[in-house]
Amino acid sequence: MNSHSQNINGVENFILASQEDQEILVQEYFDPLFNVLQISMGEGWVKSAKTHKKLGFDFTFSLSAIKIPESDLSFSNQVFNNLSSTSAHSPTIFGSDSNGSYLVEFYPPDSDYSMSTSFEIPNGHKDLLSSGRLLLPNLQFSIGIPFKTDLILRYMPETINKGAKFKSMGLGIKHSVSQYLKASKATPFNLSILANSSRLEGSYNFGDNSQIPGEDQSVDLKVINYGLGLLGSVDLKIVSIYASIMQVYSKSSLSIKGSYELNYETSSDEIGAVTFQVEDPVSINNNLNFLRKNIGLAFNFAFYNLFVDYSLQEYNSINLGVSLGIR
Repeated sequence: MNSHSQNINGVENFILASQEDQEILVQEYFDPLFNVLQISMGEGWVKSAKTHKKLGFDFTFSLSAIKIPESDLSFSNQVFNNLSSTSAHSPTIFGSDSNGSYLVEFYPPDSDYSMSTSFEIPNGHKDLLSSGRLLLPNLQFSIGIPFKTDLILRYMPETINKGAKFKSMGLGIKHSVSQYLKASKATPFNLSILANSSRLEGSYNFGDNSQIPGEDQSVDLKVINYGLGLLGSVDLKIVSIYASIMQVYSKSSLSIKGSYELNYETSSDEIGAVTFQVEDPVSINNNLNFLRKNIGLAFNFAFYNLFVDYSLQEYNSINLGVSLGIR
């Protein structure tokens, strides 16, 4: 998952927009990334409702391929207050290249002159996707504890792509409901409840790539995800068929940090060009609450398990994985 291809250039220029438009630009450009990361954190937690025996365990590697809708590859340039563009639409982070530019013109508070500048619209980075999907990995360890309960620990190793770093950790608990249902003991059907929580942190340092003078310039991203739901499966000797429904609550925050030296032309002949210094200029939040519906198939062998499943939500996901362990 590591990539040393071209970095994400030009996003720091969003700070040149008026304060109202800064947040709109950042939200519109990064919104698909917020969504795909928040959705990915609810994927691949389980492949059966059946719990491990006491001290039974498995190590699981899974890969989620999350579909980015075509409508989220660009956004309209008609949503701004003091920003105009040579193009009708701009690419999001997962969109195509752009040949357009933005013209900024606004009046500072309590002034009778306007300030203006322009900058190129940042490119999208469609090459981050494979067949229209973003691929995200997870490593997971699950162990059986008393009361027919599994404790699940999740870890996504640091992933570097276009200079951006991501890592995450999570904790889940799966508890058998079937043990309380007498009829289920004579059938291969299992029913469990699943609760999970995970946290992701990401960062991108503009460094020498920044087009605006300043120091310690970076983008910092944090995502917190919670899920609660029911999981059912039919567990035969060789194969398991499973399905789940989960309510997912997720929130994320993105901050552009550091110092930035902003240069503008003014409409006043007396004032001419002006320069402003700003610190930590942008901070936005994004909440995403949704119902995740999932169905999958697992193949059970002596010491390993292969599984594939499909999740239906705003950004659908195909999840593939392999588990090694003792049930």
